[in-house]
Amino acid sequence: MIRPARPEDADFVCALWLRADNRAFLDPPAEGVIEAAITEGDLLIWCDQGQPAGFALLVEWLPRVLGLREFAVARPGLGRPFLAALLHEVFAVRGAHRLGLDCTADNTRALHFFETAGFRREGVWRECWHRPGGDWVDCVFLAMLAREWSPAA
Repeated sequence: MIRPARPEDADFVCALWLRADNRAFLDPPAEGVIEAAITEGDLLIWCDQGQPAGFALLVEWLPRVLGLREFAVARPGLGRPFLAALLHEVFAVRGAHRLGLDCTADNTRALHFFETAGFRREGVWRECWHRPGGDWVDCVFLAMLAREWSPAA
């Protein structure tokens, strides 16, 4: 089940966002970002067995064109069901035409995950992100169109 985040979800989101295995791929949230996303309705919580188990931060780039800014799950094995629920939310509920995202070129696990779900590579942004405490890295841009989404997937 996906629901809009509530103020009481802020600690869960922050802890998951800052978890050690996410640090190499997610910028730490700027002060007030989580709270603003909750207020705007852009932060979604995915629940597994009634408990928060993941979050997604959506941004509207253009009308009906959304971006997936952040996506994280609490434990292995939850990514696929969460993404399926998120795609339903984006395409069936919100009526989006397109959902795009980017991830670092060296995050082969995430690239495989999103491509297996039906996202297509659309390009590479060279040295577009400065990894905290590291080097500049390339980012791969992926997207899915509503007509490419399969509710049964």
